[in-house]
Amino acid sequence: MEKENHIDTITKFLEDLRKLGEQLSCIQEEQKNLLARMLNLKQQEGTETQEYAQLAGRSKDLQAQIDKYRPIYEERMAWIKDIKKKGKKR
Repeated sequence: MEKENHIDTITKFLEDLRKLGEQLSCIQEEQKNLLARMLNLKQQEGTETQEYAQLAGRSKDLQAQIDKYRPIYEERMAWIKDIKKKGKKR
């Protein structure tokens, strides 16, 4: 029974980590698209438009999320890689 709990916990951890990775990828892609749009606006109309200001605010919010969650994701992925290395040595 206790072994099942560990397996369930590990499975949930891996699933949550996979979801976090997918969310980070989506956020990074959205950030990339926002920055491209901002560059386009800057070249065409300048930075004084309302749309540019809204995009800049959204971009800052996305970057804050990336800055918060990327280190967590990378740390946990390092744990997985370390465990896999230890498993191969056996």
